[in-house]
Amino acid sequence: MRNIMKNIGLTAAEFFDLFSRTTDDYLYMWDIQRGYFYISDNAYVDFNIDEGIKTDVVKEWAGIMVPEDRQRWLADMQLIGDGKKDYHDMEYRIYNRAGHIIWVSCRGEVNKDENQRPLFMVGRISNIGKQNKFDNITGLMNRAQFQSDMNYLLNSGIKGLVVVLDIDNFKNINERHGYAFGDRALNLISTQLSNLLPQDCQIYRLDGDEFAFLMKDGTRENIEMIYENIQVYITNQFMMDGHKLFVSLSAGVCFFPQDGDNYQRLLRQAEGAVEIAKMNGKNQLVFFSKEIYNRRLKIIEMQESLHNCVSRGCEEFEMFYQPQIDTNTKKVVGAEALLRWHSPEHGEVSPIEFIPLLEESHLIIEVGKWVFEEAVRQCKQWQKYDPDFIMSINVSYTQLKENSLLEYLKNNEYHKLSTRNFILELTESCWVPNLHFLNQEFKNIQDMGYGIAIDDFGTGYSSLSHLKELSANIIKIDRSFIQGINQGSYEYTFLEYIVKLAHIIDLKVCVEGVETIEEYEVVKQASPDYIQGFLFGRPISAADFESRYFNDNQAGGR
Repeated sequence: MRNIMKNIGLTAAEFFDLFSRTTDDYLYMWDIQRGYFYISDNAYVDFNIDEGIKTDVVKEWAGIMVPEDRQRWLADMQLIGDGKKDYHDMEYRIYNRAGHIIWVSCRGEVNKDENQRPLFMVGRISNIGKQNKFDNITGLMNRAQFQSDMNYLLNSGIKGLVVVLDIDNFKNINERHGYAFGDRALNLISTQLSNLLPQDCQIYRLDGDEFAFLMKDGTRENIEMIYENIQVYITNQFMMDGHKLFVSLSAGVCFFPQDGDNYQRLLRQAEGAVEIAKMNGKNQLVFFSKEIYNRRLKIIEMQESLHNCVSRGCEEFEMFYQPQIDTNTKKVVGAEALLRWHSPEHGEVSPIEFIPLLEESHLIIEVGKWVFEEAVRQCKQWQKYDPDFIMSINVSYTQLKENSLLEYLKNNEYHKLSTRNFILELTESCWVPNLHFLNQEFKNIQDMGYGIAIDDFGTGYSSLSHLKELSANIIKIDRSFIQGINQGSYEYTFLEYIVKLAHIIDLKVCVEGVETIEEYEVVKQASPDYIQGFLFGRPISAADFESRYFNDNQAGGR
């Protein structure tokens, strides 16, 4: 080393100064025999060290080391100084000039003379945190680099926008195919996203299935076009290992500096917009606004109110019941139990708003038990009027995933007295991505005597191809296939075909959302077993249901 520097006319200081300009690392050379230490100038800038390190590296460097790591490092230095070790390779923590703890990786090779005495050690010290800019799974830059790049733009006074993208229901892919498959799917999705963005847009992986990118001088129109391209490509093109994966992305956007002037606030605003996108049905783009901010605050307040409600025994909840009628006789044969929330703070809250909050917080497990007990109690009471009365109860995927529902049913013997009078409903969008798991769960529940219904049939994924595989007793056709129905229309042909196919494999069919006489007359021609809709009754309280359909002998009336 000395000869090389001598031949090219460089001093040690000049040598390290030259090389330090080509790397973020801290280069060093320790002349062990002379006790002299050289380190590149950037180390003096970043760490609280001075020229004293040149003559006493052990004391000076140990002085900025976290005490818990110091002894291990000193022991290694002693072995090297004694000629008992030819290399140094260690990770440890030190304090930078700002007083923050950082992890460093320190490596070096020892050169010895003919008597095996150590002459000098040359190596480098790397700031692991500084180099750790990339996500291991996707290869994208990570959250730390995203924060750094956003701060740079903000400090530069540049205008732009930040977009957060979150994959909808990615957990379904992990649960169906395993986490290794899920990681490869994330890698493929991230590659596709990178290809769909403008060249000057860097995409980052923040956490889990959440991504983000920045756009300088971006406009609303820019992002809407980019997001539309992402939707079209990801939804229609996403194949992996021969599997067509059903992927959609919710996105949130905020502008800087108008929506915020610091990293934390901007990220919070964009993630809040994503949250609203998911609350509104997912697979959509939402721009941050004051209204969005207020909506998110309301969501937080509702979450707190729901926790309080559940802790007080669900006292603010009430069960409403919507009649289900026999298609031909118009006789009420059952009801669907529907949860309602009468909140003192928020008034009458729509299930579309509060059910997702219950699921997100896992409160749905506790609330689901309360719903089940209320519906069972009510059904038993109405069986005095009609022993064959059927009660349909909605089930959350979370209840099944946590194995809480099956265990609950097994441990409550009194429910088994009349299980044939109960139908458990799960929306179809939860079925197909988790077919094997759910089939097994529902088979166990069916073995206990309960019936199973697939709600919103026809709105999920590959419905017809999975129909014969589903462990179900009833399928419920969604209202979207009833609107505008008339004899010979696509909606009618679809309905007639599904009813015939279902009956062939011993499934009953309930058509939801029938609101007019005209719709009823057309739907009736397709011969479904049951009909549910405003034509025959809206969801009402238990007392009103009993008065209308039992006490006054008005079953089937409006």
